[in-house]
Amino acid sequence: MSYVRPAIEAMSGYVPGEQPQAGKFIKLNTNENPYPPSPKVIQAIQAATNESLLRYPDPMATAFRIKAAEVLGVRPDWILCGNGSDDILTICTRAFVGEGQCLRLPYPSYVLYTTLARLQNAAWDEVAFCDDWTLPDAFGQGRDDLRLAFLPNPNSPTGTLISRSRILELAEQLPCPLLVDEAYVD
Repeated sequence: MSYVRPAIEAMSGYVPGEQPQAGKFIKLNTNENPYPPSPKVIQAIQAATNESLLRYPDPMATAFRIKAAEVLGVRPDWILCGNGSDDILTICTRAFVGEGQCLRLPYPSYVLYTTLARLQNAAWDEVAFCDDWTLPDAFGQGRDDLRLAFLPNPNSPTGTLISRSRILELAEQLPCPLLVDEAYVD
């Protein structure tokens, strides 16, 4: 007898891309920095290794959210903190997309999006890029069960960059939240 939900048990395990360990590679697929941290970063890490590490940090990341809100010109309650961007994507999918509902994503795109849909026992609607790698108008079209749209910008793996004006246009058209995933923007 299995206690695992059937939708989860039917899934294939995640297979990460090749991760060469030997040699000098710049691994763009994992968004790794090929350069060492600046001396200031190293000093900050060394300064943080004191008694403050004896306790868990503020789970709400209050100080960070206040500062980020100040920099971005928004309210602190608009800032969502997580353990990396995959955690934020997971939180948003779990919050917005229920069983049997739908999320939208461009195709091809980041494989985690479909994995998150499967975990929710939700459907996903892949909208293929046009031949010139622009996003078709169909991406902004609504449907009754659509609850979240992912837009990686730039897209992984194509590198397609969507303009700010196009993103705002899509946000107005879609009947659901549009999550712009800028993991590779830098």
